[in-house]
Amino acid sequence: MADRELTCPKCARAMEAGYLLDYTQDARMAQSSWVEGAPERSFWTGLKIKGREKIAVTTFRCSHCGYLESYAR
Repeated sequence: MADRELTCPKCARAMEAGYLLDYTQDARMAQSSWVEGAPERSFWTGLKIKGREKIAVTTFRCSHCGYLESYAR
């Protein structure tokens, strides 16, 4: 998806690919991910994700109006 050009659905201008930045508890930076299912709390890790499908999220941004659109592929 990041290799094709998208047009903003709000103002019809070009959108650029990027990603949303997440900070972990130890201040490391990571790319946001989509995780299947409903969130379940975990005392040790914050959320239980073992055995669930995880996909990196690419987010497109309109440089004109700022609209964001995200895809997990």
